[in-house]
Amino acid sequence: MSSTWTFGNTALTSFGKVTLINDYLDVPARRGDNLLVPFHHGSIFAQKYYGERSLVFGMAITAANATALETVFDTMRAKFAPLTEQVLANTREDSTVRQANAIVNKSIQVTRFTNTLAKVVVEFELSDPIFRLSSEITDNTATPNANSFAYDVTNPGTVQETDPTIVLTGLYTTSVTITNAENGAILVYGHTIDDTEVVTIGTLNHEYYATSSTDGDVIGRVTHSGSPALMPIEVGVNNLTIASAGQNGNTRIRVRFYAPYL
Repeated sequence: MSSTWTFGNTALTSFGKVTLINDYLDVPARRGDNLLVPFHHGSIFAQKYYGERSLVFGMAITAANATALETVFDTMRAKFAPLTEQVLANTREDSTVRQANAIVNKSIQVTRFTNTLAKVVVEFELSDPIFRLSSEITDNTATPNANSFAYDVTNPGTVQETDPTIVLTGLYTTSVTITNAENGAILVYGHTIDDTEVVTIGTLNHEYYATSSTDGDVIGRVTHSGSPALMPIEVGVNNLTIASAGQNGNTRIRVRFYAPYL
């Protein structure tokens, strides 16, 4: 099969033939600078993050007559008009689907050759430059049964996952400390977890949260160190250690996310 693109669940080919796609195989630029120290040569390295990115599509639009051509453009304008981001999705050659939120902010560039033929250039802006698989990673639920339990989490994407969701199911009779050997990140849930109680720790709209099935909001029980993110997951296999005590047959841990791709 061939690679196809949709925006807001509408195939771009419904408007015309896609003749050009720029930058979707590229890597977005990182933002930020190193730190300058007065009266010293050079600078001090500072970790940087990827900035916004744009994808440019060229399309050739044909129609039976001038009225039909104008109708196609009306339909296109209606699709691009919403003031909120919509899902830009790419179904790849291997049938997997990667998607990101995007919006059309700039005017489409139109060249009309005849009453029935026109070419347009459309630029999609992605505030978050990361594409993600449309389905979650494989269920990696494990049952900790030791005070220091080894637990592997695989990131099949091409970039670090900074916003995973961690689900802890009790019993844990002590606090729970999760350490990632790949990057030194440490996440601590500083409280016991009752039998079958479920604690979910994650990120929503770039804000950290933690909820308990019995106690509600428990973000005050969470601390982390070693990384600005709660628990970054590197590309490939991540060797995690779960330090806790007092487990039983209901004790569980699961790390969930949609694999991230540049």
